[in-house]
Amino acid sequence: MEQHPKIKQAKARTSVQITLSDGRVFSGPVGATLEKFFEVAFPDHEAPLIAALVDGQLRELTHPIERDCDVAPIDLSHSDGGRIYRRSMIFLMLVAAKRLFPEVEIYVDHSLTFGGYFCEVRNREPFTDQEIQSLCAEMRRLVDEDELILRQRVPLQEALDIFRERDELDKVAVFQSRNRNKDKDYLQLYTLKGRRDYLHGYMVPSTGYLRYFQLLSWGNGFILQFPRRHEPTKLQEPKLDPHLI
Repeated sequence: MEQHPKIKQAKARTSVQITLSDGRVFSGPVGATLEKFFEVAFPDHEAPLIAALVDGQLRELTHPIERDCDVAPIDLSHSDGGRIYRRSMIFLMLVAAKRLFPEVEIYVDHSLTFGGYFCEVRNREPFTDQEIQSLCAEMRRLVDEDELILRQRVPLQEALDIFRERDELDKVAVFQSRNRNKDKDYLQLYTLKGRRDYLHGYMVPSTGYLRYFQLLSWGNGFILQFPRRHEPTKLQEPKLDPHLI
């Protein structure tokens, strides 16, 4: 049988290519992360790129590219990007609060139409205006320092011990049932400044992605405000309905 003249044995490739949704193609070493590709492909992108679809599958920016693939970037104007941003913002707020007020437990309540969550302190008096300003300043400091948010696969029992030690019994109850059902024997926890937690989904790779937010005092709690999809780099004018808070 005649052999095809263009087919021959080759060495394993040391590079991969991504094809972006705008048609551009970029090459890099095998295992380079989406974040590294995007730093070259989108150096001046206005809205932060939060994640990507890799061959149609949602992936974090820390996802390593092991083979040639099609990549569609996701920013704050996409629903998946918004969810990842909000989830990461909550983690940032909780970590900053624990650094300033170790005894405080913050409950993130319902969402607000102009882009935000109403939050309450549950085990002491509400934050004062000065404490809210201090919390906001600590969050911005962590953003400016671009602290890593690391993902780690943790044995389920170890994760349960972490939650018990922090008296987070609601999480213990949820994941104990997973243990009984033998669904998974691990959890994907995220770590920021030494605090590990489970946030029900993907996160940004570092705090530097979380530039757009503010904290507002309101009633017996406060509001964590973030951008809406149609204006991903702006905060809307708050329209506070006392019946919703």
